[in-house]
Amino acid sequence: MAERTALPAGGPQPARSAPRRVAVVFNPASGGGEPADRRRETREALAGTGLDVHWLETTREDPGQGLTSRAVADGVDLVMVQGGDGTVAACVTGLAGTEVPLAVLPGGTGNLLAGNFGIPTDLDGAVEVALHGQRRRIDVAAIGDDRFVVMAGIGFDAAMLRDADPRLKQRIGALAYVISGLGQLRRQVSRLELRLDGRAPITRTGQGVLVGNLGRLQGGLPVLPDARPDDGQLDVAVLGTRTLPDWVRLAIGVLLRRRRTRPQLEVFRARRVEIRCDRPLPVERDGDPAGSRDRLVVDVVPQALTLCVPQTEGSGEPQGGAPVNQAGSPTRPAWR
Repeated sequence: MAERTALPAGGPQPARSAPRRVAVVFNPASGGGEPADRRRETREALAGTGLDVHWLETTREDPGQGLTSRAVADGVDLVMVQGGDGTVAACVTGLAGTEVPLAVLPGGTGNLLAGNFGIPTDLDGAVEVALHGQRRRIDVAAIGDDRFVVMAGIGFDAAMLRDADPRLKQRIGALAYVISGLGQLRRQVSRLELRLDGRAPITRTGQGVLVGNLGRLQGGLPVLPDARPDDGQLDVAVLGTRTLPDWVRLAIGVLLRRRRTRPQLEVFRARRVEIRCDRPLPVERDGDPAGSRDRLVVDVVPQALTLCVPQTEGSGEPQGGAPVNQAGSPTRPAWR
């Protein structure tokens, strides 16, 4: 594993030279269509950039973390990931604590990280951001040795993601999660005990808990609109829904982007979150199912990841961190 060092907090890092050695972590099983076609499209999008490209493909044995760690050890300047949310999370785990930036190329169904930062969903636009966009330092969250960037959940949302039909995801994309979620609305409530930053436990009854570093779910829904990826804290939301009317009121509040208190979604903030449940519940991190458990501990890791994001104008940064530096502009790739 590559040596990890803490990134400096706040302000810009010293300017660095344009990336020359780039790893592309490609998941052939995600994104729909033929893998050969997506490989060709990505290679064509990188043609003429002058990059020394190391092409790395995920497998069942290595979904991306090991590939990314080895790429960092080999001295790459940038890691591009093209796959689903699980592949992105694996690369985040491999990169967290290093200074090598991560760029997200379109792939998979959810694209949670890209959606939260407005990273283009077209390949050429995403490559442009990777090479010429800003670099932002952001927090990540840790569940044991695994890292995530957007959100983890236990209970309802994890069951929704777990039970989404893979064939429907290929055909209709994120709507498959909506259909799966409808089947979870009457899910049995659980007794939930939360301990935040080691304080006295809080007990609630509900259908699940979300722990967010960023606030938008599939479709851009701002479930945690005040979550910031660079504040050194996690937003924790207890899903207090019990009935269909509860869900209707919550859905209206989310869809209308109402920021006032929603009684069906009680929000806390903490650096460390420990959740205990009265029975094992499904867990997900960044949209990827992660088994079931009756205890979940999540810690924030401040300023741990450098992410390639679109250029911003003025001070409007709905989901940003502090700028680090701007990438340069190289000219023709050497494939490996």
